[in-house]
Amino acid sequence: MKRIALFAAKCLGVSLAAAALLFLLNLRYKQVMENPYSDADKFHFMSSNYTDIQICNIGSSHGEYAFDYQDLTKRLGYQCFNFAMSSQTYNYDYAILSMYKKNFSDQCLMFIPVSYFSFNNEVIDEEEEQFLNGKYYTFLSPRYIPDYNPYMDIITHYLPVLAAGEDIVKILPSLSFQVLAAQADANVQTGTPAVSPANNPELEAEFQEKAQNRYHRHMDDKDEYFLPERINNLYDILAFCENNGITAVLITTPYTSFYSDLFAEDFKEEFRSTITEIAEKSGVPYYDYSEDERFSGMLNYFSDADHLNTEGAALFMKTIEKEIPEFREFLLHTAPNGD
Repeated sequence: MKRIALFAAKCLGVSLAAAALLFLLNLRYKQVMENPYSDADKFHFMSSNYTDIQICNIGSSHGEYAFDYQDLTKRLGYQCFNFAMSSQTYNYDYAILSMYKKNFSDQCLMFIPVSYFSFNNEVIDEEEEQFLNGKYYTFLSPRYIPDYNPYMDIITHYLPVLAAGEDIVKILPSLSFQVLAAQADANVQTGTPAVSPANNPELEAEFQEKAQNRYHRHMDDKDEYFLPERINNLYDILAFCENNGITAVLITTPYTSFYSDLFAEDFKEEFRSTITEIAEKSGVPYYDYSEDERFSGMLNYFSDADHLNTEGAALFMKTIEKEIPEFREFLLHTAPNGD
């Protein structure tokens, strides 16, 4: 009996020591880590600042960078919101819309970006998928999160060190690690290039390399580029818009020619056929700016091969305000409610 008690005491001691170590590591990690989900911070202010949204968009990074509502809000007074985030898929778009259903105005216009990779799986492995999904646990209610995982919820809110991966080195006070981290931060896309690549061979070559990298990430090792579940997710979003009186507009944002030229014509044809069928069945208009020459050859409008920078987004917003009938009609017949 004494041996059993001693063994139980040792097990308890080891468990408590492990828990204490995990607590300390987690505390240290929280102190030194940068917020990996900073792009989701905007959702923490929804309930107080965005209660009557009139113009908005969803989508992945293409929507995140292409739709800039500052001028529209300041000039005309409409309440606008950009729901898009990097690598956001349609099922998460739908989850977000469902969560914030009450935040939309009775009259609302929503742009729904459709990218070349919208209908396939962009993530390259399970670890990346876990990281990308983690940000939704910071603001979405569990009942809205697709394939909700309680373990992921606990890690995100209480034990982020368990999902640190290679970032665990940040808890070590080493100059070399700090330098590596600084270099990694310098490579993060900011939305605006430091120098315009127009008429600059070196930066044009850099854009071309980025285009190749993006293309291979989106297209390599994919069994199917047009997954039925992704298409159904988009239909769910369009049904949500119809059921809630939201005017939906499908749109493909501008790319550089470096990026769009990499895609084979048969792929582009299938892409256009897929989105045209969706638009016709749902009765929603579709506008394609992917190869618009006013943007595709003007590299100073892009931060990389397929994302507009601040200047490009401003021009894009002015362009669609003039050219998209649904946008013009909305601005003509809907009074602003203020930001």
